[in-house]
Amino acid sequence: MIDTVAFDADDTLWHNEHLFQDTQKALEAIVQRYRPGEDIHDALFTVEMKNLALFGYGIKGFTLSMVEAAIQITGCRITAEDIHEIVGLGKAMMEAPVDLLDDVERTLDAVKGRFRVILITKGDIVDQTSKIERSGLAGHFEQVEIVPRKDAGVYHAIFQRHGIAPERTVMVGNSMPSDVLPILELGGHGVHVPYALLWAHEAHDEDPESERFHRLERLGELPGLLERLRGGQG
Repeated sequence: MIDTVAFDADDTLWHNEHLFQDTQKALEAIVQRYRPGEDIHDALFTVEMKNLALFGYGIKGFTLSMVEAAIQITGCRITAEDIHEIVGLGKAMMEAPVDLLDDVERTLDAVKGRFRVILITKGDIVDQTSKIERSGLAGHFEQVEIVPRKDAGVYHAIFQRHGIAPERTVMVGNSMPSDVLPILELGGHGVHVPYALLWAHEAHDEDPESERFHRLERLGELPGLLERLRGGQG
């Protein structure tokens, strides 16, 4: 019997990836002052991937990677003034309003009280804590876990700590590698709710072959899915 529903946060409950893509465009405009027409996407992504082990996920690490990439691309010609502007882009991301996706509050209201509801999100603890508080959604969750990465080992540790059985758990999120595949590995249900924008690092080409994998077009369909799963289990 399903008794626990876990949610991802960024691009599952509120919009997030557009901030990174819009900021990348602003960075590109700065870099093009030195190299007109330069496409920075690949160079920035390479720096981000190299820095993940050091800085982790989130805006702070992204800001440091933007600075490093700008220095590399411009051959160290970028000025302190322009680097200061890049840092300002990162600060603006940290202060951006939290814009909830459609159906989020209604869905959480429908699930709360009928299931144990928790939040599992990866990223910088200061940034994620701030977004959770500003979203107004904190009261919907019995537990909130902010982790540096998401894999089966991390989920297993969370579930053990809170006395949660993975096989009775549904994990809901927009990322196949971070939200769906780990819970399937542990014997639970993974629900993929695609988001219009996706960071290349989270891309995954093939759907998992599992009867415990589910895809929804929008989060508002989740209560119906949970009812079907509960009914199918008696």
